[in-house]
This record gives sequence, C-alpha cells and structure tokens, in this order.
Amino acid sequence: MRNRRCLAALQVTVPARSGKPRRDYINHFRQDRPLEGVYFTDFARDMLERRGKRRSGHYAAVYDAVLRHIDRFSTEFNCDIFTNSVTEEFLDDFIVYLESRGLRHNTIAGYVQKIQSLVRKASQYNYAVDATYDGTDLREEPVNAVFLSMNEIARIYYYKFERQDRRKARERIRDLFVIGCLTALRYSDYSTLTKDNLRDGYIIKRTKKTNVDVKVPAHDYVREIFEKYDGNIPGGLCIQYFNKYLKVIMREIGLTDRITFSYTKGGRLVTETREKWELVSSHTARRSAATNMYLTGRMKTLEIMRLTGHRSEQNFFRYIRLTADDTARSISGDSFWRK
Repeated sequence: MRNRRCLAALQVTVPARSGKPRRDYINHFRQDRPLEGVYFTDFARDMLERRGKRRSGHYAAVYDAVLRHIDRFSTEFNCDIFTNSVTEEFLDDFIVYLESRGLRHNTIAGYVQKIQSLVRKASQYNYAVDATYDGTDLREEPVNAVFLSMNEIARIYYYKFERQDRRKARERIRDLFVIGCLTALRYSDYSTLTKDNLRDGYIIKRTKKTNVDVKVPAHDYVREIFEKYDGNIPGGLCIQYFNKYLKVIMREIGLTDRITFSYTKGGRLVTETREKWELVSSHTARRSAATNMYLTGRMKTLEIMRLTGHRSEQNFFRYIRLTADDTARSISGDSFWRK
C-alpha cells in the first residue's frame, strides 16, 4: 500500500534558498566524485530551458505541468525535493498525490516517466541521485482511441454537406483531416502542407516534432484535394478549433457507433459509452493511417514505423487500433488456412 506521508528523507536540512535558481551544477559537470543534490525543479527547469530551444511548445508545456505538480506537492507537505530525494518511495507517494487530484492513470504514468528521465539526466551530469528512482514501473493502460477504416474514410471524403452556408468551411476541415488519414502525418505537419510538399506523386515533409524528412506516396484522394485547392491546402487552424468542428462534422456524417471503454481516473476505474464521433480528433487521422497501412497486409511493419517514428514494434502495436475481427481478417488469406 502506498505511503501517503511526505517522506522524512525529503526533509533535508539545507541552506535557505536565495530566491533564484541554483545553477552551480552547470560549472561542475563530470567531477571526479558525485556532487551533492540540488533542488530538483531548479535542475529540471534549467535543463529544459536549454533543451527546449530544440523542442516544440507542447514538449515544454508537458514538462512544465509536471514541475508545477512537484512544486505543489513540496509546498503542501513542506518538504524540499532534491535530485537525490527522488526515490521509489517518493514516486509512490507522488502517484497517490496525483490520484487525489483526479488525474488519469496514463497522465500520471507519463509524468513519472518524465521525472525519471530528468533524474537520469542529473546522474549523467554527475549529480547525486538515489539508486531506487527507476524502481517505479507504472505501465500505461490501453487507450480508448479509435481509428477509421478505409470505408469510413471514403464515406467522409465523398460526403455532401447539406447546409450551403456552412459547406465550404466544413469541406476545408474535412479535406484536411482526410489528408492526415492517408499520410500518417501529425496535425502540426498535415495542417501546414503547401503545393511544394507534393512532388512527383509523393508528399515530402520535414516533420516539426522530430525534424526528419518523411516521404509518403500521395493517395488518389490526397492528389485530388491538392488539385481542388490548387495546392493551397486549407491549414492555419488552431488545433482546438479544428478538433471542435471536426466532431461536429463527424456527427453530421453519421459516425454514431456506440463504443464502451474504461480508464482509471483518480485511482478509480471509470467506464463510459460514447458515440464514435465524440472520440474523433486530429490525431485519429495519424492513428487511422498507421492502422490501415498495417491491415493491408502488404506493407512491412518496419516500413510503417519509419513513417510514424515508432522505435519499437511493441510501441507500434500499442499505437495502432486492432480488434479481434481486424486481426482475423488480416490473417485469413494466408496459405496456412488452406489445404
């Protein structure tokens, strides 16, 4: 059972903080012996400030949320947290604290992984860390994300919107989403495509998140959309606006299959049933593309992983959405099942 007390080990007697971050460790990288611990959030914020110059705004926002929770934990329990205070027991307490704040299990798991990553970096900088920090192994739950089949994508692509006054705006969002469904690009990439990205039948794009060049064959629908807009693909929408009206569009098109899923929130199992349109978002496009590529049975897993950026097959198969029926259909044509 997790300990709900702030650890006595965290309440280390140290000189009072001067009111500004301690950055003395910057000048002591790779000393002959481990340095003393420093305030964890000071170390983390300085590290992220330098690393963040090469990363996206989303990257910084996620880590900032983690550090805010650590600051609140420290204030609530009146304890100082150092790089060598992050132990397995501390992380167990921190998990309980986050559960009490009503966070979802997968959000908490992601936070723990990021804290462990920062402690690992502190160790590489020769700062004192506790050997048990990576003993907490909080696995993520399967997510309730959906994917769209190729038949559903075709239905979305050919749908004729009823309201004349809203047709053009909804077509632009729909068309942009279809491009995402057929390229496996992230929203930050498929929403910024231009005519220069379509070359010799391929979509060529340097991705924003990973800064690598991706080359994807352009599906017939994608080429038709480029022609429709003369290469001026309708982007420029903030992701919140896009997701809001994408759901409206999916409801109008009739994606009303009921889907039941469960997840852990605040330490309790929650079960919900929703219609499919409610679960569709900008990222559904990328997940649908990866899943449908795999289901063709003609593309090698490693080839798809090069497009999606997954580094292990385990993570890739967690990412794509396969039901038992999908798996059965995928393997049914194999000669193994014939006389």
